[in-house]
Amino acid sequence: MSNLKRIILTREQSRNQVWAARLAKAGLDSIALPLVRFDPLPAPDIDPTAFDWVLLTSPQGARALAALSLDFDGVRFAALGHGTAKAIATEGWPVDFNAAALDGVEFVQGFLATADGPGPVLLPGPRKRLLEPRAALEIAGYTVREMPLYETLPTDPATVAAAQLGPDDVVFFCSPSAVRAFAAARGDKPRCVAIGRTTADACRTAGMNPQVADTPDLESMVRAAGFGDLPTLKDEPVNPELES
Repeated sequence: MSNLKRIILTREQSRNQVWAARLAKAGLDSIALPLVRFDPLPAPDIDPTAFDWVLLTSPQGARALAALSLDFDGVRFAALGHGTAKAIATEGWPVDFNAAALDGVEFVQGFLATADGPGPVLLPGPRKRLLEPRAALEIAGYTVREMPLYETLPTDPATVAAAQLGPDDVVFFCSPSAVRAFAAARGDKPRCVAIGRTTADACRTAGMNPQVADTPDLESMVRAAGFGDLPTLKDEPVNPELES
């Protein structure tokens, strides 16, 4: 078993590569242990112009929506965090509202304080998601249509179980689904950092005692792990927390 102090990256494989490159530039060791994967769902039949707003809570949701090649001309977009906003802008859509929120509750509070009144809202994302932001939007009078575009599934449990983790390694968890995948495959309770509150709750349910990042980004997770500040690593929030 390794004695190196490493960061264990548990996001989907391609996203792990982005973080690993940034950590390497800062002189920090990391290994990839993907705990989740995204499987696309059949495209739903919708009229994109029937909505006033599209609310996106993760970069993955933005990428999955873009894959449908729908025409959202005249529709406004709201993003949870800079990572999601960047993904929206990359697809050529406007970013009319961007909230650097820690969870769906903060996101919808900011949106309701800014938006100009109830109307139809499209909420693309995973098949299974948490109650917010839909619940608060409906209470405020909005008509919400959830649009499942992909399913978040665990990776091969045998691969997760076979990973050799050292006593000083720190596991970075970025969604409750990743925590559950880890706990289902292994019995150990490693040092870990959660990207936000809902992920931290999942860690505690699994018997782990997480440190929690102040904001949902790599830099804050590294700081919470005790590696100090990384001024050269200015990452953007990934905000996968609204998946269950």
